[in-house]
Amino acid sequence: MELLQAQVANTAVRKRKAVQLDPNTKFATISDVQKAQVEAGEKEDTAGESSESDLPSEAEDCIVVASRRGQ
Repeated sequence: MELLQAQVANTAVRKRKAVQLDPNTKFATISDVQKAQVEAGEKEDTAGESSESDLPSEAEDCIVVASRRGQ
């Protein structure tokens, strides 16, 4: 019985919130979409939780895609 109730809860219609667009821009930015998702309760706010290890900090952390030898 509990399993069926959990399945119904997962498939229930979720609230949607319209993304508020800046009139000076043509498209919504990723941050606008994420903000609307947080306000609608679809996602948790993770704006301050980004870790520095996700971003390359030095040149040796980058991947070289193509290089020419002898120059």
